Amino acid sequence: MKKILLIFTILIFGSKLISQEHKNIPTKFPTDYGIFTFPIGSKVTLELKETKEGTYEYRVLNMETYKEYYPLSKEKNIFSKSIKENTIEIFFTGAYYNEGKEDKDWKSLLSLKSNVKVPLNYKADIKYYFKNEFENTSISGVFPEAKINEIWSHKIDFITLYDFKKLNK
Repeated sequence: MKKILLIFTILIFGSKLISQEHKNIPTKFPTDYGIFTFPIGSKVTLELKETKEGTYEYRVLNMETYKEYYPLSKEKNIFSKSIKENTIEIFFTGAYYNEGKEDKDWKSLLSLKSNVKVPLNYKADIKYYFKNEFENTSISGVFPEAKINEIWSHKIDFITLYDFKKLNK
């Protein structure tokens, strides 16, 4: 019986470690440049820097908990009035339509405001609440001085952003 309990415990903790392997959640700010994962309910400011290869790396200037849910039916300004040059302000949060009266009305939202000078593509991996693994997702890019919303129809626990590059014309 002890062996079965030990095996069960190892399997549980092993799967937790595997799913957390993808996570690099920042805790001290500003961070070094790298790739980071953000939990749902995060307000984040990223600073981008162009590399010698022409790609962009980022660091996290700050991250705080954002507990509100965003009403998609009514526009609500959640961004700072002005943001530092070469930064992107991000809100990764739960959102809803129609007052959130039904389960189908609830979504996950990545809303960003850009203060970069060139259009950028990036990649994102997400972890749905009902899965243990991260999976790649499509994104719409980052554009100079633009606000962009990415909406997913299921609850997402975490998002990892990486591989920022100039948008090819």
